[in-house]
Amino acid sequence: MYPFSVIDPGTLMLTAVGVFLVTGLFMALAHRIRHEQAYAWLAAGNLAFALGWSLALAENVIGVSWVTVPLSNIFLLLLPVMLICASLAFLRLPGIGLALIVASPIVLTLYFVLAETMHHAIIPGALTSSLNGAMYLGTAWIFSRYCYPRGSVARAIIGANMLIGAVFIARTGVLLLASVAPDRVPPVFLEQLVYAALLVNLVCALAQALCFPLLDFMRAETEHSRVSRRLSNLADRDALTGSYNRRAFTVRLEVELQFHKPNRLPLSVILLDIDHLTAINDSYGRGAGDAALVALAEIVESCSRGNDTFARFGDDEFALLLPETAIGQASATAESIRAAVAHLDRGGQPDIAVPMTCSAGVATLSPRVDTQATLLANADLALCEAKRSGGDSVYPPPSAGEPPQGAAPSDADDSDHGGTDLSLAAALLDPTRNGED
Repeated sequence: MYPFSVIDPGTLMLTAVGVFLVTGLFMALAHRIRHEQAYAWLAAGNLAFALGWSLALAENVIGVSWVTVPLSNIFLLLLPVMLICASLAFLRLPGIGLALIVASPIVLTLYFVLAETMHHAIIPGALTSSLNGAMYLGTAWIFSRYCYPRGSVARAIIGANMLIGAVFIARTGVLLLASVAPDRVPPVFLEQLVYAALLVNLVCALAQALCFPLLDFMRAETEHSRVSRRLSNLADRDALTGSYNRRAFTVRLEVELQFHKPNRLPLSVILLDIDHLTAINDSYGRGAGDAALVALAEIVESCSRGNDTFARFGDDEFALLLPETAIGQASATAESIRAAVAHLDRGGQPDIAVPMTCSAGVATLSPRVDTQATLLANADLALCEAKRSGGDSVYPPPSAGEPPQGAAPSDADDSDHGGTDLSLAAALLDPTRNGED
């Protein structure tokens, strides 16, 4: 009685033909859609397997001949050969040409050997089983060695190939035992073994064929996520310095304002730029100016905290957003940045042509400076004041930014908190007023 007894040999072989024919056509369609070379190899292997079993079925009509034994076994052997090529192509590994060069003389030699021994009861089965088993185990080794990350789908492919390979190797062992001690292996058992191997091959080969599209989908999804992250970084980051750009900074500032205002928490902004950057560009070229910008960005990043947001705000201007930070602490941070820039060791920065300095303006959230526009306008005016004093300075300076000990903040203290005259900020925001009340 054959495995699962309800399936007779002819029906099982006919089922294999239909299943692998449909699978081959599906892989051909997948190749047409995805242009993934692995699908072309899988399509060829599955169609060859279907043709091989079709020729084997012809034995019931024309008997044992060069078509029903040697040729059918060659086509059946092409599936594991194509499977190795598909695995190499899918994993982006070299060696497909080498695999075909090695397999071609083996397949050709096998054909002539089978043609001479096709009437033998043991040799054809032993030869084809051993070669099939070795190639399926080879596919399992390729995936176990080179597939990364190795998730459940990859493990399913490895397991399916190991199972098929083990069944074929076991069949080879039984056939060799039958050739040495025929009385120990009943002929009916050998016949059942053929169809048991076919059944395992049918189920496992179909399962792993369907695993390839799943792996392809998972890889495409991973690549899509990676590209999306890269595009997001390109949209939010400055290409030269790697810091956030102005758009990302203003979005973050608005989010922080929505949190800090209702909770009455301090929030400060520092605007910085390099003194006389235009002169550096004119005298030493854009490369020197770009090197100065990159150096300033690196210094600011080193002086800022993990929850601060640093951005390139303009061509030569940078902004630093400091959550939960009062004016005094923000001015102290700006002063530490200014000092680090002024004492920059140019020995490790050969592209920076001349000593560089920077200026910084600081503004903080207060009852009358409670929007993004007014906060940035105050910081900009503070930066202008720092520039007006000759550069290489911070306005307001750290000592001026600290409120008196024990003093409570009030509306009257807005000039301290904002760092600049609010009437100037209003004039900036509304040019039609021309400074009039």
